[in-house]
Order: sequence, then structure tokens, then C-alpha cells
Amino acid sequence: MSITDKTRKVLWGRSGNLCALCKARLVVDASDLDAESVVGDECHIISGAPSGPRHDPAFSPELMDGLSNLLLLCRVHHKLVDDQPETFTADTLRQLKANHEKWVKVRLGQSSQSEPVRVVRAAGEIPTHLVLVTSAKSLLDLAVGCHGRYDNYPDDLTEASLDSVSAFLQNLTDWTDLGINEPHERISAQSSLAESISELEQVGLRVYVARERQQLCGGVLPPSAFYALHLRIVRHDDPGQIPLAAQPEG
Repeated sequence: MSITDKTRKVLWGRSGNLCALCKARLVVDASDLDAESVVGDECHIISGAPSGPRHDPAFSPELMDGLSNLLLLCRVHHKLVDDQPETFTADTLRQLKANHEKWVKVRLGQSSQSEPVRVVRAAGEIPTHLVLVTSAKSLLDLAVGCHGRYDNYPDDLTEASLDSVSAFLQNLTDWTDLGINEPHERISAQSSLAESISELEQVGLRVYVARERQQLCGGVLPPSAFYALHLRIVRHDDPGQIPLAAQPEG
């Protein structure tokens, strides 16, 4: 599983686009030359990774990417709470989340008449072609910073192929959800994802991706950029593929 668009909308809306610890704004406005920059992370209170912070093997996998297990933090405080899990326990983070969302509601005067938080798509931004993933680095370059993902894969996979697809998707979710802030984290992520991509290739599957710029609207804050990754896994002999040299730019 991965975090759904609806869950993301509610999390960002209730958090007021602010870090639950320092109250810093998590979307920096666009400049004359560049687009907006997202400097916040959707953080798991209970990590799904066995070696992750606050991991609890008894915690239900169905709740792992649910709203109650997610907290909005700036990247500095995301790293802090994950580096110090004994200080920032699960109960501490749940209380922090509840206090912050209550503060946002009171401070910003949110009411039932507020425009609902929603993601708006522009026809011109929706990818018409996906590009073949040739390296784990190219995949990470597109995936990091995305807030949503559209996954697509054949519905008649063998059990072995389905295991490889599930492992790859979960691996990508784990790395992008945790945030990659340090060089050693990126190297570890690339190595791990390269293994997953190799496993897909061994069962005759390839990965194609593209990134879509959307807009997060509604609530009490101005619209901001919201990026989604389109990811499709296909068989190596899928007739819909275009040779790499013939793929359009963009």
C-alpha cells in the first residue's frame, strides 16, 4: 500500500501546511525563475520497516499509511524524530499531532464553510508518455518530492512476478516516505532499488515513469504545487512500448 491522495489532502489540510513541531511553512512560494518548493514530509509515526523508528510488529499493516499514523513535519524535524525515537515515542508524536491540528483549527479559524482541500489536475500537465527506467538514480530523481503515485501493472501476473512487483513498490514507498536528505541515504536507496529493478527484469518486467505537476487547493492557504508520480510496470514484450531512442522528450 501507499498513502492515498485523499489521505494526503486531509493531512496537509488539517496541518495547515505547517510543521507540527516548529510551525514552519512547508511549501515555499515560486520565484520568478523557479516553481514552488515542497520542504515538508509526510512522516510515519510507526515505521513499516523492521529497522525503522518506532517499528511495532503488532501494528496493523492496513493502518500503516492511514491518517492516524501520519504526521506532517519539516525535513529537519523529520530527521530529528527518526534519529531520536526514544525521545519522540509513538505516543509523544500522536499527542504532538493532535495538539498541532487543534492549534491550526483555532489559529486559522477553520470552519465548515472553508473550501474543501483538493488536488486539481491540468490537462497540459498530465503525461502523454512514460519513460523507461534505466537506473535507480533516474527513478529516485523523479520519485523524491512526489506526494502521490499512480501505480499500474498487469493484472494476470504469476505469483512469483507479483511478489517481485509488490516488493519493488513497497521498497520505493519506504524510501520516498522516509525522505532522502543525506548522500549516504541516497546511495543506500539507489542500491536497494537497483536490486528490486533487477528482480523485476529477471521475471521479464520493466518500469516506466513520468512526473505530473498538480495543484493543492482549498482550505485556508493559497494553492501550492503537488507532484504525482505515474509508474507503470509492463512485460518486456508489451507491444505498447516505444524504443528508447524514439521516445518523445518531456
